[in-house]
Amino acid sequence: MLQSTANLPKSLTELFESNSGDPMLLKKRKYYYLFLAIGWTVLLFHLSSMSYTAQDIRPYLRLLVPEESLSAWLKGFEVNYDGRVISVESSGGYAFMEFLFRKAAHLFFYFMLGFVIVRYFQSFLHNRRWRVFLLSCSMVLFISMLDEYLQHLHPDRSGRWADVWLDCTGGLVGIVVGYITSRASSIRKSANHSM
Repeated sequence: MLQSTANLPKSLTELFESNSGDPMLLKKRKYYYLFLAIGWTVLLFHLSSMSYTAQDIRPYLRLLVPEESLSAWLKGFEVNYDGRVISVESSGGYAFMEFLFRKAAHLFFYFMLGFVIVRYFQSFLHNRRWRVFLLSCSMVLFISMLDEYLQHLHPDRSGRWADVWLDCTGGLVGIVVGYITSRASSIRKSANHSM
């Protein structure tokens, strides 16, 4: 027996940005963001289980640019990280670029995780802002600590507290952006409905 399609959303945008109080849409949105959060976490743990050499980008850098050019471009740039000063001078052009790439990956992956986690909690906690914020931050912190612990157990990796804090920074920015974009969408939808 076919069901009526009158209650189905017309587009993905309506499904995930709608402010209609339709319980079916709210339930679908909740499961959508839960699926994304779990999938993203599984991807993070998979990447963490890979060896350092399996993720090494230096062979690709060698194909793209000479190390001297990269070193000249990054000369004078240094990063204080985990009690060490890391620079082209101390590690070489390829290794320094590898370091920057890896740390940017931490920020990106946890930004995305924070974004989908805050959207998940917002999908059913609605106007409980502090609860959404605290649950989202707690989940990002827990996943980050577990991720670094699993890396610590890997024979070819190392888990670092500095990476936990870097992950949490990316996650916090993702949480804030996810919250702001959700609120902006809600305000825009409310304004459109009142016209």
